[in-house]
Amino acid sequence: MMGRTLTERKTNLLNALVGEYIISASPIGSETVARKRQLGIGPATIRSEMSHLEEMGYLRRSYASAGAIPSDKGYRFYVESIPEGPELPQDSKYTIRHQFTEAEPDIDRWIEKAAKVLSGLIGNAALVTYPRSREPRILGLDLVQLQESLVLLVLVLRGAKLKKQLMTMREPVANTELQQLSNRLSGFLGGLTRRELMARPEDRSAIGRDVTNTVTELMKQEEQLTNADQYVEGLSQLLGQPEFAGGEGSREILEAIEARELQKTILAEAGERGHVRVVIGGENRSRFLQPLSIVVCQYGFPGGGIGYISAIGPTRMEYPRVMGGVRFISSLMTEFVSQVNG
Repeated sequence: MMGRTLTERKTNLLNALVGEYIISASPIGSETVARKRQLGIGPATIRSEMSHLEEMGYLRRSYASAGAIPSDKGYRFYVESIPEGPELPQDSKYTIRHQFTEAEPDIDRWIEKAAKVLSGLIGNAALVTYPRSREPRILGLDLVQLQESLVLLVLVLRGAKLKKQLMTMREPVANTELQQLSNRLSGFLGGLTRRELMARPEDRSAIGRDVTNTVTELMKQEEQLTNADQYVEGLSQLLGQPEFAGGEGSREILEAIEARELQKTILAEAGERGHVRVVIGGENRSRFLQPLSIVVCQYGFPGGGIGYISAIGPTRMEYPRVMGGVRFISSLMTEFVSQVNG
């Protein structure tokens, strides 16, 4: 662990400096640390230790007597010093779960809710991708009669993804016949991929073949999509942070998000489900994203679809709260996707 390279006193001082800088966004001096943190050492000793930490690359200062700013290395040390699996307070968990239960049981609503709740919790941006399987599989379908010959096909894919298509029937169909067809085709097609569906014998009825062909086309469209489907919330909060007040950095960050650089980083860095990954500043692969830290966690499960939840903010972010929030909301999304998939 990185903590072995520092004495206990340096460790406590560095973590105190990072904590104060996260709150203030202003360089931290020795007097501030001595006044606000009970470290058992005076300002002179703190100044000496700060000089050592700067030489070791954990802090940055514009000149010798200036206040200190954590470097990416300092933030990494701080993150690795956080007790494993930081958790949100129980009242925060209760409030978040209640917000989710108020949303409609639909993956679009859940993804929007996840991004909004996480962004509000951390005061920065959040990005949530849709859960995807390598090959979409049919969970079921429903045929809803709108007019005598006009029907709405609702195709449900694993991962709680809905695809809808209007169909004009060759001839008017009674509602009871339509429901019987829905039930039969759901049983016939349930669990299949598009390739498996195409290998099955054709349906006995003309209307059944029409519905099956439409389902096949909808699944082909779904396969052509990538994990590009995403919901982003809180960009204004992110770009309103003091670090981006100059404007140029804001423009580059927006361009990186629009070019999907942020999402590429998230997909490349996310670990296994339930495991939170933290990418700090210069650890980002894209130069435009190097002023940022990204906290990401996978949700869902193989076969039912995998998605990603991520928090995006300046390197000066409240890491324990952000990590706890990302982990908890990821667990909720896994729970909801599991329910939809039975």
